[in-house]
Amino acid sequence: MSVAGSAYAVILAGGGGTRLWPASRRGRPKQLLPLGGGGESLLQAAVRRAGIAGFTPERTLVVTAADQEAQVRQAVPGIPPAHVLVEPQPRNTAGAVGLAAAFVLRADGPDAVLAVLPADPHVADEARFADALRRAVAHAPEAIVTVGIRPDRPETGFGYVRVGRPAGDVSEGVLQVAEFVEKPDRATAERYVASGDYLWNAGMFFLTAGRLLAEAQRNLPKLAAFIETAAAAAAFGPAVAQGYAAVEAISIDHGIMEKAAGLRVVPGDFGWNDVGSWSALADIRPRDAAGNVTAGDTLTIDTQGSVIVAEAGGPLVGVLGIRDLVVVATPDAVLVIPKDRAQDVRQLVERLKEAGRASLLD
Repeated sequence: MSVAGSAYAVILAGGGGTRLWPASRRGRPKQLLPLGGGGESLLQAAVRRAGIAGFTPERTLVVTAADQEAQVRQAVPGIPPAHVLVEPQPRNTAGAVGLAAAFVLRADGPDAVLAVLPADPHVADEARFADALRRAVAHAPEAIVTVGIRPDRPETGFGYVRVGRPAGDVSEGVLQVAEFVEKPDRATAERYVASGDYLWNAGMFFLTAGRLLAEAQRNLPKLAAFIETAAAAAAFGPAVAQGYAAVEAISIDHGIMEKAAGLRVVPGDFGWNDVGSWSALADIRPRDAAGNVTAGDTLTIDTQGSVIVAEAGGPLVGVLGIRDLVVVATPDAVLVIPKDRAQDVRQLVERLKEAGRASLLD
């Protein structure tokens, strides 16, 4: 089964991924790294998965940042050049989706569906993922729909969606959204998971271009003005270059979704992983008998439960007698951090910014 003919996959590929420093940097962000294995970048995998769900290259848009445009275009040569949409300035995800909505309004009108998908998660069961997308697209002409991930642990790094009653036929497995909630503390996350009433918010949204514009008119008037102007302009590129700077810089979650009414959610259970830190590689890559994940030119002796990565062009990484560490070597930097503190890599990134070490970040 394919998606409806007037639906577009909108893949958001403009982030920086600082928690995966030193491999991920502004000029080579997380979504362009082959973190899932097999040499395929996360972005390439996202485009391929959209194809499994029925989105052809002509029905796929990739939204990226100006300083990442060249690398993104090189990574997805099968996408029509005009379908790589470039933000002149960073305006967070609400602006990125609004840019795509303006393009789709020009091409197909207000009833065309936008399937908004982040470029950087890893998905283990792609068939089940595609099925969830198709169900979400089917409901999108009637409501804003999201795909929520069934939690397998009390995660404090994600927002959550509280689910309500079934939306329509119970057999479809689509539920009403009772509310979006912010990232919880540990005790609250444990309560959410135990209740069975909460899903992780994975940042996937499905709605028509017209609904996106209507919500922007209510909540983000500068974004709405940009969408209307760019959609009606004689030339799309110049209109984007001239008007995008005025758009509010805010996430689509905070700017629109948390304020919209009548949302629906498709619960998903397909091995989703946001690859939010180096420790996540232990969940998506093969481990050796000692529980280590290794990549590149590495040598391990008496080492357990660790993530050891040596990038091409960097030195051999040899480790002996360590446990539960992350060690990453690139040609110009080495990271060593306890695996349970992998989220704290951003502290090193902030310190490098403060020190003016731009060459290690860009």
